[in-house]
Amino acid sequence: VHAVSPSRSVPASSYGAGNRGDARGEMEIRPASEADLPGLVAALGQRHFFSDRLGRQRAGGGVLLVAWVDGRPVGDVFLDREPATEPAVRRRLPGVPTLSHLEVLGPFQRRGIGTALIRGGEDTARQLGHRRLAIGVGVDNPSARRLYERLGYIDWGHGTVETSWQEHHGTGPPVTVTETIHMLVRRL
Repeated sequence: VHAVSPSRSVPASSYGAGNRGDARGEMEIRPASEADLPGLVAALGQRHFFSDRLGRQRAGGGVLLVAWVDGRPVGDVFLDREPATEPAVRRRLPGVPTLSHLEVLGPFQRRGIGTALIRGGEDTARQLGHRRLAIGVGVDNPSARRLYERLGYIDWGHGTVETSWQEHHGTGPPVTVTETIHMLVRRL
């Protein structure tokens, strides 16, 4: 298991949370632990996803970073260090980790928490010896792409990629979701 970045606290004024409603207090970005699973599931749902990512983190395959405001999880991103599942990405970006599953709860969006999660992923990747980082963004999500580009990510120059994953809803069978994405890359 690889060491991961220590937690970092950010005053609310640093990420804009003091300006609106229920997003007050200090934000902390830190790797999740097994003890965090009940709180993650209560706040964000997705038990299967979080259980899987914590297992992959234990095995050294990635780092699950969580944003906490006043001790409550409000967002997450996974730094995936395993080879990409998409053949084109695996071939063109060998050994380059990918940020995936960036999410921030609705009432906490547009306060810099997503940016802080991305920066936390970059810091962690850098500490683990990586020199580049990739992120995929749906072709139907131009606002997220603009954010990533503002943060220094550029198009990888090899066209779009088809990706798919399994989602688990309740006790039913998993559902395969397919999405066309742009791959963006940043030097660290």
